[in-house]
Amino acid sequence: MSRLLGGVPKKKQISWFLILSSLSLILLIVTFYIPILYAIWFAFTDYDALSRPRFVGLFNFQKAFTDKVFWVSFRNTLVYTLMVVPLVTAISFLIALALNENSAFSRIMRLFYLLPLVTSSVAIAFAWRWIYNPSYGILNTILGLFGVQPIRWLVSPNTALVSIAILGIWASTSYYILIYLAGLQNIPEELYEAARIDGASGWQQLIHITVPLISPTTFFVIVTCFISAFQVFDPVFLLTNGGPGYSTYTVTFYIYQNGFVWFRMGYGMAISWILLGLVMIITAVQFIAQKRWVHYYA
Repeated sequence: MSRLLGGVPKKKQISWFLILSSLSLILLIVTFYIPILYAIWFAFTDYDALSRPRFVGLFNFQKAFTDKVFWVSFRNTLVYTLMVVPLVTAISFLIALALNENSAFSRIMRLFYLLPLVTSSVAIAFAWRWIYNPSYGILNTILGLFGVQPIRWLVSPNTALVSIAILGIWASTSYYILIYLAGLQNIPEELYEAARIDGASGWQQLIHITVPLISPTTFFVIVTCFISAFQVFDPVFLLTNGGPGYSTYTVTFYIYQNGFVWFRMGYGMAISWILLGLVMIITAVQFIAQKRWVHYYA
Protein backbone atom coordinates (compact mmCIF):
# COMPACT_ATOMS: atom_id res chain seq x y z
CA MET A 1 0.00 0.00 0.00
CA SER A 2 2.83 2.39 0.86
CA ARG A 3 4.37 1.72 -2.59
CA LEU A 4 1.06 2.44 -4.31
CA LEU A 5 0.68 5.75 -2.48
CA GLY A 6 4.36 6.64 -2.55
CA GLY A 7 3.92 9.37 -5.18
CA VAL A 8 0.75 10.81 -3.63
CA PRO A 9 1.18 13.87 -1.38
CA LYS A 10 0.61 13.18 2.29
CA LYS A 11 -2.33 15.60 2.51
CA LYS A 12 -4.12 13.71 -0.29
CA GLN A 13 -3.42 10.41 1.45
CA ILE A 14 -5.02 11.76 4.63
CA SER A 15 -7.97 13.14 2.64
CA TRP A 16 -8.61 9.80 0.91
CA PHE A 17 -8.28 7.99 4.22
CA LEU A 18 -10.88 10.27 5.81
CA ILE A 19 -13.24 9.96 2.83
CA LEU A 20 -13.08 6.18 2.64
CA SER A 21 -13.28 5.65 6.40
CA SER A 22 -16.20 8.09 6.59
CA LEU A 23 -18.07 6.17 3.91
CA SER A 24 -17.52 2.91 5.82
CA LEU A 25 -18.67 4.55 9.05
CA ILE A 26 -21.78 5.99 7.41
CA LEU A 27 -22.64 2.60 5.92
CA LEU A 28 -22.18 0.96 9.33
CA ILE A 29 -24.38 3.56 11.03
CA VAL A 30 -27.15 3.28 8.41
CA THR A 31 -27.23 -0.52 8.21
CA PHE A 32 -26.43 -1.44 11.82
CA TYR A 33 -26.68 1.23 14.49
CA ILE A 34 -29.81 3.04 13.29
CA PRO A 35 -31.82 -0.22 12.99
CA ILE A 36 -30.68 -1.17 16.51
CA LEU A 37 -31.87 2.20 17.87
CA TYR A 38 -35.21 1.75 16.09
CA ALA A 39 -35.52 -1.78 17.50
CA ILE A 40 -34.93 -0.45 21.02
CA TRP A 41 -37.55 2.27 20.55
CA PHE A 42 -40.17 -0.02 18.98
CA ALA A 43 -39.78 -2.53 21.84
CA PHE A 44 -41.40 0.08 24.10
CA THR A 45 -44.27 0.81 21.71
CA ASP A 46 -47.45 -0.70 20.35
CA TYR A 47 -46.43 -0.83 16.68
CA ASP A 48 -48.09 -2.77 13.85
CA ALA A 49 -46.16 -1.35 10.83
CA LEU A 50 -49.39 0.22 9.55
CA SER A 51 -49.95 3.00 12.05
CA ARG A 52 -47.74 5.30 14.08
CA PRO A 53 -46.06 3.62 17.09
CA ARG A 54 -47.69 4.35 20.46
CA PHE A 55 -45.42 4.39 23.51
CA VAL A 56 -46.49 1.77 26.10
CA GLY A 57 -43.43 1.65 28.35
CA LEU A 58 -42.57 -1.79 29.73
CA PHE A 59 -45.91 -3.33 28.77
CA ASN A 60 -44.43 -5.55 26.01
CA PHE A 61 -41.78 -6.96 28.36
CA GLN A 62 -44.34 -7.58 31.11
CA LYS A 63 -46.61 -9.27 28.59
CA ALA A 64 -43.79 -11.58 27.45
CA PHE A 65 -43.19 -12.90 30.96
CA THR A 66 -46.88 -13.81 31.30
CA ASP A 67 -47.25 -15.13 27.73
CA LYS A 68 -47.68 -18.93 27.74
CA VAL A 69 -46.67 -19.24 24.08
CA PHE A 70 -43.43 -17.37 24.78
CA TRP A 71 -42.56 -19.77 27.60
CA VAL A 72 -43.42 -22.77 25.43
CA SER A 73 -41.16 -21.33 22.73
CA PHE A 74 -38.39 -20.74 25.25
CA ARG A 75 -38.72 -24.29 26.60
CA ASN A 76 -38.56 -25.73 23.07
CA THR A 77 -35.53 -23.59 22.27
CA LEU A 78 -33.79 -24.71 25.46
CA VAL A 79 -34.57 -28.39 24.82
CA TYR A 80 -33.36 -28.06 21.22
CA THR A 81 -30.13 -26.40 22.41
CA LEU A 82 -29.48 -29.08 25.03
CA MET A 83 -29.95 -31.77 22.38
CA VAL A 84 -27.84 -30.11 19.70
CA VAL A 85 -24.86 -28.50 21.47
CA PRO A 86 -23.42 -31.56 23.32
CA LEU A 87 -23.90 -33.89 20.35
CA VAL A 88 -22.50 -31.44 17.80
CA THR A 89 -19.46 -30.83 20.03
CA ALA A 90 -18.78 -34.54 20.61
CA ILE A 91 -19.45 -35.70 17.04
CA SER A 92 -17.43 -32.87 15.49
CA PHE A 93 -14.46 -33.61 17.75
CA LEU A 94 -14.51 -37.36 17.05
CA ILE A 95 -14.83 -36.92 13.28
CA ALA A 96 -12.07 -34.28 13.29
CA LEU A 97 -9.84 -36.73 15.16
CA ALA A 98 -10.48 -39.36 12.51
CA LEU A 99 -9.81 -36.89 9.68
CA ASN A 100 -6.65 -35.44 11.22
CA GLU A 101 -4.43 -37.62 9.04
CA ASN A 102 -2.33 -36.60 6.07
CA SER A 103 -3.69 -39.19 3.65
CA ALA A 104 -5.65 -39.12 0.41
CA PHE A 105 -8.60 -40.88 2.04
CA SER A 106 -8.77 -38.27 4.84
CA ARG A 107 -8.70 -35.42 2.32
CA ILE A 108 -11.57 -36.98 0.35
CA MET A 109 -13.59 -37.52 3.52
CA ARG A 110 -12.98 -33.90 4.56
CA LEU A 111 -14.61 -32.79 1.33
CA PHE A 112 -17.53 -35.14 1.97
CA TYR A 113 -18.10 -33.84 5.51
CA LEU A 114 -17.81 -30.18 4.46
CA LEU A 115 -20.50 -30.39 1.75
CA PRO A 116 -23.33 -29.28 4.09
CA LEU A 117 -21.33 -26.12 4.79
CA VAL A 118 -21.71 -24.92 1.20
CA THR A 119 -25.25 -26.18 0.66
CA SER A 120 -28.28 -23.92 0.86
CA SER A 121 -30.26 -24.27 4.10
CA VAL A 122 -33.47 -24.32 2.03
CA ALA A 123 -32.18 -27.22 -0.10
CA ILE A 124 -31.10 -29.08 3.05
CA ALA A 125 -34.52 -28.59 4.64
CA PHE A 126 -36.39 -29.90 1.58
CA ALA A 127 -34.05 -32.90 1.36
CA TRP A 128 -34.75 -33.74 4.98
CA ARG A 129 -38.48 -33.30 4.45
CA TRP A 130 -38.23 -36.15 1.94
CA ILE A 131 -36.08 -38.19 4.37
CA TYR A 132 -38.70 -37.73 7.10
CA ASN A 133 -41.70 -38.48 4.88
CA PRO A 134 -43.80 -41.06 6.80
CA SER A 135 -44.90 -42.92 3.65
CA TYR A 136 -41.87 -43.14 1.38
CA GLY A 137 -39.06 -41.40 3.28
CA ILE A 138 -35.70 -43.15 3.31
CA LEU A 139 -35.45 -43.03 7.11
CA ASN A 140 -38.68 -44.97 7.68
CA THR A 141 -37.72 -47.31 4.84
CA ILE A 142 -34.45 -48.20 6.58
CA LEU A 143 -36.14 -48.56 9.96
CA GLY A 144 -38.80 -50.77 8.35
CA LEU A 145 -36.10 -53.28 7.42
CA PHE A 146 -35.66 -53.84 11.18
CA GLY A 147 -39.36 -54.16 11.84
CA VAL A 148 -39.90 -50.61 13.11
CA GLN A 149 -43.32 -49.17 12.31
CA PRO A 150 -43.40 -45.92 10.27
CA ILE A 151 -42.75 -42.87 12.46
CA ARG A 152 -44.54 -39.59 11.76
CA TRP A 153 -41.39 -37.55 12.29
CA LEU A 154 -42.63 -34.04 11.52
CA VAL A 155 -46.31 -34.63 12.24
CA SER A 156 -46.24 -36.04 15.75
CA PRO A 157 -45.70 -33.61 18.67
CA ASN A 158 -43.52 -36.26 20.32
CA THR A 159 -40.97 -36.43 17.49
CA ALA A 160 -41.19 -33.10 15.63
CA LEU A 161 -38.68 -31.22 17.81
CA VAL A 162 -36.33 -34.21 17.86
CA SER A 163 -36.49 -34.30 14.05
CA ILE A 164 -35.56 -30.62 13.87
CA ALA A 165 -32.67 -31.29 16.29
CA ILE A 166 -31.36 -34.18 14.16
CA LEU A 167 -31.34 -31.89 11.13
CA GLY A 168 -29.62 -29.17 13.18
CA ILE A 169 -26.92 -31.59 14.32
CA TRP A 170 -26.27 -32.81 10.77
CA ALA A 171 -26.18 -29.29 9.30
CA SER A 172 -23.96 -27.79 12.04
CA THR A 173 -21.39 -30.55 12.42
CA SER A 174 -19.47 -29.82 9.21
CA TYR A 175 -18.54 -26.28 10.27
CA TYR A 176 -17.30 -27.39 13.69
CA ILE A 177 -15.33 -30.27 12.17
CA LEU A 178 -13.39 -27.61 10.26
CA ILE A 179 -12.82 -25.64 13.47
CA TYR A 180 -11.63 -28.73 15.34
CA LEU A 181 -9.31 -29.73 12.49
CA ALA A 182 -7.65 -26.33 12.67
CA GLY A 183 -7.26 -26.70 16.45
CA LEU A 184 -5.85 -30.22 16.24
CA GLN A 185 -3.28 -29.22 13.66
CA ASN A 186 -2.03 -26.44 15.94
CA ILE A 187 -1.05 -28.90 18.70
CA PRO A 188 2.75 -29.34 18.52
CA GLU A 189 3.75 -32.79 17.27
CA GLU A 190 6.72 -32.73 19.68
CA LEU A 191 4.36 -33.31 22.60
CA TYR A 192 3.08 -36.55 21.07
CA GLU A 193 6.60 -37.68 20.23
CA ALA A 194 7.72 -37.10 23.82
CA ALA A 195 4.67 -38.96 25.12
CA ARG A 196 5.34 -41.94 22.83
CA ILE A 197 8.96 -42.06 23.98
CA ASP A 198 7.73 -42.15 27.59
CA GLY A 199 5.50 -45.11 26.70
CA ALA A 200 2.13 -43.33 26.65
CA SER A 201 -0.62 -45.18 24.80
CA GLY A 202 -2.86 -43.57 22.20
CA TRP A 203 -5.67 -43.25 24.75
CA GLN A 204 -3.35 -41.57 27.27
CA GLN A 205 -2.15 -39.13 24.61
CA LEU A 206 -5.76 -38.30 23.80
CA ILE A 207 -6.75 -37.71 27.44
CA HIS A 208 -3.63 -35.90 28.65
CA ILE A 209 -2.52 -34.00 25.54
CA THR A 210 -5.26 -33.66 22.91
CA VAL A 211 -8.26 -32.97 25.13
CA PRO A 212 -6.57 -30.34 27.37
CA LEU A 213 -4.87 -28.52 24.47
CA ILE A 214 -7.98 -28.58 22.30
CA SER A 215 -10.08 -27.11 25.15
CA PRO A 216 -9.88 -23.49 23.83
CA THR A 217 -11.33 -24.76 20.54
CA THR A 218 -13.97 -26.75 22.43
CA PHE A 219 -14.91 -23.61 24.36
CA PHE A 220 -15.29 -21.67 21.11
CA VAL A 221 -17.40 -24.47 19.62
CA ILE A 222 -19.70 -24.64 22.66
CA VAL A 223 -20.25 -20.87 22.81
CA THR A 224 -20.88 -20.36 19.09
CA CYS A 225 -22.96 -23.53 18.76
CA PHE A 226 -25.08 -22.45 21.74
CA ILE A 227 -25.72 -19.01 20.23
CA SER A 228 -26.57 -20.57 16.86
CA ALA A 229 -28.90 -23.15 18.43
CA PHE A 230 -30.75 -20.48 20.40
CA GLN A 231 -31.43 -18.67 17.12
CA VAL A 232 -32.78 -21.69 15.23
CA PHE A 233 -35.35 -20.61 12.66
CA ASP A 234 -34.86 -21.99 9.12
CA PRO A 235 -35.73 -25.68 9.72
CA VAL A 236 -38.73 -24.75 11.88
CA PHE A 237 -40.07 -22.35 9.27
CA LEU A 238 -39.44 -24.68 6.32
CA LEU A 239 -40.40 -28.05 7.81
CA THR A 240 -43.06 -27.61 10.50
CA ASN A 241 -44.06 -23.92 10.61
CA GLY A 242 -44.03 -24.23 14.39
CA GLY A 243 -46.37 -27.22 14.50
CA PRO A 244 -47.91 -29.53 15.24
CA GLY A 245 -49.55 -27.25 17.77
CA TYR A 246 -46.73 -25.32 19.42
CA SER A 247 -44.40 -28.31 19.67
CA THR A 248 -41.68 -26.76 17.48
CA TYR A 249 -42.23 -23.11 18.27
CA THR A 250 -38.88 -21.52 19.07
CA VAL A 251 -38.20 -18.02 20.34
CA THR A 252 -36.93 -16.75 16.98
CA PHE A 253 -39.90 -18.30 15.19
CA TYR A 254 -42.27 -16.65 17.69
CA ILE A 255 -40.51 -13.33 17.06
CA TYR A 256 -41.08 -13.82 13.33
CA GLN A 257 -44.74 -14.72 13.85
CA ASN A 258 -45.36 -11.63 15.97
CA GLY A 259 -43.46 -9.24 13.73
CA PHE A 260 -44.24 -10.39 10.19
CA VAL A 261 -47.39 -12.52 10.41
CA TRP A 262 -49.46 -10.88 13.14
CA PHE A 263 -47.79 -7.44 12.73
CA ARG A 264 -47.24 -7.04 16.47
CA MET A 265 -43.80 -5.62 15.77
CA GLY A 266 -43.39 -3.83 19.07
CA TYR A 267 -44.03 -7.03 20.98
CA GLY A 268 -41.81 -9.05 18.64
CA MET A 269 -38.92 -6.63 19.15
CA ALA A 270 -39.36 -6.80 22.92
CA ILE A 271 -39.05 -10.59 22.76
CA SER A 272 -35.93 -10.25 20.59
CA TRP A 273 -34.29 -8.09 23.28
CA ILE A 274 -35.26 -10.60 25.95
CA LEU A 275 -33.64 -13.31 23.82
CA LEU A 276 -30.50 -11.21 23.44
CA GLY A 277 -30.36 -10.70 27.20
CA LEU A 278 -30.72 -14.42 27.90
CA VAL A 279 -28.00 -15.30 25.37
CA MET A 280 -25.65 -12.68 26.83
CA ILE A 281 -26.20 -13.92 30.39
CA ILE A 282 -25.59 -17.58 29.53
CA THR A 283 -22.56 -16.66 27.39
CA ALA A 284 -21.14 -14.62 30.29
CA VAL A 285 -21.61 -17.64 32.59
CA GLN A 286 -19.75 -19.79 30.05
CA PHE A 287 -16.86 -17.32 29.96
CA ILE A 288 -16.65 -17.36 33.75
CA ALA A 289 -16.82 -21.16 33.92
CA GLN A 290 -14.18 -21.66 31.20
CA LYS A 291 -11.45 -20.59 33.62
CA ARG A 292 -11.88 -23.95 35.36
CA TRP A 293 -11.43 -26.25 32.36
CA VAL A 294 -9.90 -24.37 29.42
CA HIS A 295 -6.11 -24.74 29.16
CA TYR A 296 -4.01 -22.53 26.89
CA TYR A 297 -0.69 -23.85 25.61
CA ALA A 298 2.03 -21.23 26.05
